[in-house]
Amino acid sequence: MRFHHMCIVTTDLEQSIGFWRDLMGFSLEVRMDLPDGPSPGPTTFCDARLMDDAFETKSSHSRMALLSSSEGALIELQEPQNPRVEKTPDSSLRYRNSGIRELGLTVVDIDAFFTKVTAAGYRTQTDYVWSSATAGRSFIFFDNEGNMIQLWEASKDQASWK
Repeated sequence: MRFHHMCIVTTDLEQSIGFWRDLMGFSLEVRMDLPDGPSPGPTTFCDARLMDDAFETKSSHSRMALLSSSEGALIELQEPQNPRVEKTPDSSLRYRNSGIRELGLTVVDIDAFFTKVTAAGYRTQTDYVWSSATAGRSFIFFDNEGNMIQLWEASKDQASWK
């Protein structure tokens, strides 16, 4: 099985697009309002019935963006308009709660990324890049919604962890 994408629900689509494009280096591929059609069809990405079923709300709609990295990672951003999205409290986004807690991405030159992230004002979990035995080096930081993003650079002898 191969990873396809991660969906991140956001309270501010434009700010999140800027984060993924400008800081993380992703390219904006698609930006659209959903639903984009009344019924399924060859040109409909998400029809009205699917939106209502997925969001469990009548007349639901959302703003969506899809971004990609040059290596093929995909990030889907959703800013629900109906129902309105509420920001998850930071205290519920940590390891003490169940669910997916971090998005891990491999990078080249982790020290440069650490400098870029901290210079942009994002809060990091530690004030340093840490080593994980001989497997590689890493750090975790928090995006504008409080989600944890772990950047990882594998050591040269850990090619299977890349």
